[in-house]
Order: sequence, then C-alpha cells, then structure tokens
Amino acid sequence: MDIIIWNIFKILTLYKVLFLKLIWVQIWLFSKSIIWHIPKIRYAKMIKIWNNFQIWKYCRMTWNIEIWNNVFINEFGSINAWISEDSKITIWDNVMFWPWVFLQSWDHSFKKWEIYMFSNEWKSLPIIIWNNVWVWARTIVLKWVTIWDNSVIWAGSVVTKDIPSWVVAVWNPAKVIKEIV
Repeated sequence: MDIIIWNIFKILTLYKVLFLKLIWVQIWLFSKSIIWHIPKIRYAKMIKIWNNFQIWKYCRMTWNIEIWNNVFINEFGSINAWISEDSKITIWDNVMFWPWVFLQSWDHSFKKWEIYMFSNEWKSLPIIIWNNVWVWARTIVLKWVTIWDNSVIWAGSVVTKDIPSWVVAVWNPAKVIKEIV
C-alpha cells in the first residue's frame, strides 16, 4: 500500500512541478502544437505559440517570442530576443525554417572607451517575419529586420536589412536576386 501511495505522490508532484514551471516561464501553447524534443528555453518570460507549431530537437528559444499559425522550426534553430517590447520576435503564419537558422534581436551597445566583452548595456530591436516565408539552412537574421510576405531566404544568408515581398534573397548581407512570379 505504501508503494502505491508513494507512486501516486510522485506522479502528482511531477505534474505539479511541470505546471508551475510552465506558469512561471509563461509559455502559452495552443492547439495542435508538436514539440518533437523539448527545446532549451533559457530565461523565458513570455513565449506565445498559436496553432500547428512544430519544433524539432536541439532548438533554443529565449525571452520575448510570439509564434503564430503553421510554423515549422527544424533542428538546431535558435531564436533569441531580449526581455523588452522593442526587441520582440514575431513569426506570423506559414513560416518554415530549415536547420541551423538563427534569429538574434539584440547585441552589445559598443562604446569607444569600453572593451566590448565587458559592456553591460544591450541594444535590442524587433524582428518580424510575415506570412509564407521560407528560410533555408544556416541563415542568420539580425535585429531590426522585417521579412515580408511570400519571400525565400536562401541558405547561408545573413539578413541585415528588410526583405520585400515575393522575392528570393541570398548572400552576406542578403540581397534580392530575383522576384518570385
């Protein structure tokens, strides 16, 4: 009898800890979300995930992220936002990331008289990825970038400026090479 009570207590405690942990980091998961492997969620304060979200193994998400409908994040992805409204990462509907895609909405605030490694100030700006965007493998998207509807970012690109709708962008820094007709 003691073993049965102890096992019930362990199960209830496990669910209580998971529930409290999800409430503490404020992760909102809505219907039909599939998480193939628990991503590394560091210092999460607010993560909102809506319908039909899939994330594969070895991914990392931090801070202030909002992901809408039909978003697929492949292996080894990293989505890093700072805990302020001005550095929020928003990913809208029907967006697909191939492996090793990095979104980084903040970095150090460099000053002439400081050694960059010891700077305690951060500079953060938002990243917005609109509908029907396909981001290929090993792409880096930096702060203050908007990728508009129906665009493709080719593999290995570094996106430092806005990408317009219905285009293919490639290289470092990413440049539009052709329009999608």
